Amino acid sequence: MAETTQMVRDDAYDDMGASYQCVQVAVLDKALKMHGILDAEIRQQVCRTFLFEMGNLHDQGWLKANTEGPRLYPLLCFTTRFLNLDTPVDELGVVYATGHSFSYHEYALGSADLYYEGDPAAQVETGCFEEKEE
Repeated sequence: MAETTQMVRDDAYDDMGASYQCVQVAVLDKALKMHGILDAEIRQQVCRTFLFEMGNLHDQGWLKANTEGPRLYPLLCFTTRFLNLDTPVDELGVVYATGHSFSYHEYALGSADLYYEGDPAAQVETGCFEEKEE
């Protein structure tokens, strides 16, 4: 049975956010290599810049979906249940919001550097949703 949705601010988010950044670096690094950027130092600098700028957007930025629309503030959360088209939003269980000490732009350079240093913590397992949840 699904749990009632509860949004929490928890320091466990630090690892989730840093892992998310490592996934972003891995995806961007792969794309840069596919498009001919073979110099690892250049790729690392591009990834550092990208993560830092996206970190600022996540930490304190806003966007408008259209010129007349309201300011929208990105909110990146994590949950252990997949939000599928037929998943009731009120049955997600715990939804982790940014912890009290986590800041995307402050973690950005360290996350990128860990990836390029080959740190095992930067190698994050990913996958796609399957109908059967664990």
